[in-house]
Amino acid sequence: MTPLLLSVASAAACAVILWRAEPALNRMTRATPGPVRVAMWLLTVGAAAQLLAITMGTIPQWPTVLLELGVACLLIPPPRKPPRRLGIDRAQF
Repeated sequence: MTPLLLSVASAAACAVILWRAEPALNRMTRATPGPVRVAMWLLTVGAAAQLLAITMGTIPQWPTVLLELGVACLLIPPPRKPPRRLGIDRAQF
């Protein structure tokens, strides 16, 4: 893979990770388990560090980019279903 493609894919994945993980950290309460807090903190700091490294000219390795893309996909929420209408469900009859 070309270095430019690796850098762009890694930067995009890290941007998605930051976009989703940082607000999740702000919404956590005392009831949130410690390992979950640490994991989200590490994801946020790691994504920010990778973006900084890319801006300084470092080319990420392809396994790293694949891992970042996988984590970014896990953090994207699934689309919401429209609310179900109350009343008689015609499919039951």
